[in-house]
Amino acid sequence: MSNKSPWRRSLIGLAAVSSLLLTGCAAESSSSDDPAAIKDEVVVALAGDIDNFDPHTNQLIIFEFAIRELVFSTLVDYDAELNLQPDLATYEVNEDATVFTFSLVPDAVFHDGTSVDAAAVIASMERAGTAEDSIWSGRLADVASYEAPDDQTVVITLNNPDATFLAGLASIAIVAPSSFDTATSEPVGSGPYEFESWTANTEIVLTSFDDYFGEVSPTKTLRLQPIADQQVALNNLYSGSVDILASASAATVSQLDSARADLVEPVASNSLSLIEFNSSGKLADPMVRQAVAHALDKDSIREIAYGGGGSSSWSPLPESSWAYSEQTGYEYDLDKAATMLAAAGESDLEFSLEVPSGFPEAEQLARVWQASLAEIGVTLNVNITEISVWLDAYVSRGYDATWNVFNVGADPHSFFDIIMTPHLADDYQNQTVSDLVLDATRISDEAARAELYSELQQILVDELPVMIVQSTPVASIAGPDVSGYEVNPLGWALLSQVTVSK
Repeated sequence: MSNKSPWRRSLIGLAAVSSLLLTGCAAESSSSDDPAAIKDEVVVALAGDIDNFDPHTNQLIIFEFAIRELVFSTLVDYDAELNLQPDLATYEVNEDATVFTFSLVPDAVFHDGTSVDAAAVIASMERAGTAEDSIWSGRLADVASYEAPDDQTVVITLNNPDATFLAGLASIAIVAPSSFDTATSEPVGSGPYEFESWTANTEIVLTSFDDYFGEVSPTKTLRLQPIADQQVALNNLYSGSVDILASASAATVSQLDSARADLVEPVASNSLSLIEFNSSGKLADPMVRQAVAHALDKDSIREIAYGGGGSSSWSPLPESSWAYSEQTGYEYDLDKAATMLAAAGESDLEFSLEVPSGFPEAEQLARVWQASLAEIGVTLNVNITEISVWLDAYVSRGYDATWNVFNVGADPHSFFDIIMTPHLADDYQNQTVSDLVLDATRISDEAARAELYSELQQILVDELPVMIVQSTPVASIAGPDVSGYEVNPLGWALLSQVTVSK
């Protein structure tokens, strides 16, 4: 991606954010294939609200599974195991990954009844690449042309080879051209659910789309309710007013009454808890960032904030990744931290950490770090704010440091492109990094790409524009009558086939 605008900083966003992911289904229920045996609606508790429904500008991960995956379709998509597969189109790629040919699903229609034809797809892609505040302008910056040989075929030609381009399309929604001007409040896609209504801080209502080109959702209505307080959400689940708690913290899981709800077992995931530094402010000196890293007690954080789940690593990539390279980071050592601060000429250091409300593990992490830093005379101010306030500071770069979560995609490019180039481009400048990230897209051989990503992982650890805290455990809670609930390793709750038995 290119460094076009500050948007991408919050693409990492939230609500996958505390989000503890899950893979697999909720416990078996007594529901059957008989529509009369299932409820007409499913209620899902989300960690936060969504007030922008335009998939080309929305910056929160919660949007991915709550809206984008349900309301919109993409040319390609991932299955629950992160295997790339057709969605709106089958595809062919030429040998050097410069020409991508898509054959559209016949008879696919948008929720407004208009056809998902080549002209509509191209119009949507052009909008994603050029619209003001688009989060995908960088991803599409190297497109040379869009062509429509016929109504069912789209050909995308790039200026240069890009081994990551197809995977990137899995996140770029196809929006109905008729809704371009109203997409922020009245989104129109071609997914399994269509947008019905939104009541701020209360509820988003989606209804099943009968003319969906894929498997029609068995549940007529999805009600998505933002509930920041997980205890409230859990109590609502126990009472039956909520069916699914999509993100469950370790504390919530620890108090779960298994007789009243089902836990999808925590597993390691592609989700990372991390601290992002504003490298142009109080923490501009890499030595200072390294010093405060030595004050981060990862072992205590894992136990206190994450219930002993997940694993510590200084690499952003999961160990299962073909590009993973083990890194030696910064052991917890307050004496070393103090010595490095003195060597950097830093005395009486004071900085702030921004934390969005509704994520208890993040607050616990912050307090552990705050206490350790205090022992060496460093003042850490922990600012816990509503998500909207946090997001404003995030986008404007108005912070010293911030907690966040990033879900690493199937291709390692997803991390390094967003985090180490455009994401931090305003304050973290490293031409070597930019060159390596670009070079890794130009070759298809995994072994050769892995060497480049190994170098990038080392630079990340050495310079610390971002500090990886740990991989986060993943968990979700569902009522005992819920079936068909899945979440992929990216943290996207796959809700289109969820049912609740009567």
